[in-house]
Order: sequence, then C-alpha cells, then structure tokens
Amino acid sequence: MTNERTFKSGDEMLAAMVKETVDRLEFAIATRGHASIAVAGGRFPKPLFQTLSKARLDWSKVIVTLGDDRWVGLDDDQSNEKLVRDNLFINEAQNARFVSLKTSDSSPEDAVETVSSRLRTEMHWPLDIVFLGMGDDGHTASLFPSSTPEALSNGLYPKHGELVAAARPTVSPVPRISMTLPAILNARYIAIHITGQSKWSTFETAKNGTEIEEMPVRAILQQTDVPVDLWWSAENPKG
Repeated sequence: MTNERTFKSGDEMLAAMVKETVDRLEFAIATRGHASIAVAGGRFPKPLFQTLSKARLDWSKVIVTLGDDRWVGLDDDQSNEKLVRDNLFINEAQNARFVSLKTSDSSPEDAVETVSSRLRTEMHWPLDIVFLGMGDDGHTASLFPSSTPEALSNGLYPKHGELVAAARPTVSPVPRISMTLPAILNARYIAIHITGQSKWSTFETAKNGTEIEEMPVRAILQQTDVPVDLWWSAENPKG
C-alpha cells in the first residue's frame, strides 16, 4: 500500500522530505557503511537538492544516480545530471559520488548494456532511497505510456535483467534512458513527489486502476514489496 503524506504548503513538504532523506541516509551509513540513492529531475527536485546539499552527514559515503535522464549533452539545461551536479553536489554534499546514466553513444539504445553494467557494479543494491516524479499521463521515471509497446515492455519487463531501457515517448522532444521497473523496485524505500491538484487527480486515477501499460506508475503504487510514500502539496516550495 502507498502511504499518502499530504501537506498544506510546498515548504512544509520540502522540510519533511529533507528530514526523511537525511534520516534514511544516516541510518544506511551507520548500519551498512554507505548509502545509495536514485533521484529524479523536474521542477520540485531543484529546491530539494539545494536544501539537502546543506545537510551535515558523511557525503563521501553516499552514491547518487538518476532514475532517468534525457539523451542530451551534460551542459544542456534539459539534462537531469546537470540539475544534480549544479544543485546537489554543492555545499556539504560536494563529496558525494555520482553514477551517470549517460555515455558517449549516439543513442540510449546503444548504451543500455554499458549503463546496466555500470549501475550493477558501482551502486549498492538494494538502493536505500528512490525518488520518483509522476506525469499527468501516469508516467514515472521515463516509463511512458506513449512509448512504443516494445520500448515500454523493455522498461517494465526487461528480458535479460537490464537495469535501464531506452525510451522515445511521443510526448518528449528527445530520447531518454530510464531505470527499468525491476531496478526501481530493488529498493528499500520509494518516494514519489507531486504537487498541485492535477497531479493529485492523476494519482487517484492511477491508484484505482489496474492497467500498468496505461499508467506505468501503477506498478510502483500497487506493489507491496517496497514501502512507498506519496508526497503531495498543493503548491511548489517558495524557497
């Protein structure tokens, strides 16, 4: 079951999410000697990253990756990796390590094997925290219902244990690479953060339906093996 955590303001949600994240990272470091986290792109993560970067913990023992990224240059403002490097790997978090989903390959399809191997060897599994967003179409990470059936199947049900899959959804102007569903679910905790009434309505539709391919986020919300918190506020943080 998904635990619904709702807040009156974006700033309240931000403060609570930072505390939850720091507590989980500190516990992981204290008990296992390291912590691993996958984060998301989008509008809300920027203030989350900036606030989290000021937390006093042993960031040298934290390894960060992304749930998905756009197949663009690392200096492109569409890059989730750039978002992380510019807003999280500052202040106290400068010593955190990063595992990229990008390669020099011309397409995400060509990079699947390399990136899967990289994640498998460089991240600590299960991941301690996976942060996800959710689109109005019910996508999460880059598991889009508007992808071709084959591409979406590769993301939801990889045939050979791949940890990532390529995605070319019709709603995206650029190709993407995404963690597969099994990789996302190889976690100790998942947090889905959304804001606004439109996203709440999408969440209600997703949690009450059954067709995964129609709204891929259902595969996260309706499973029972990994605890999931749905974080919602009516507005984005002001800070």
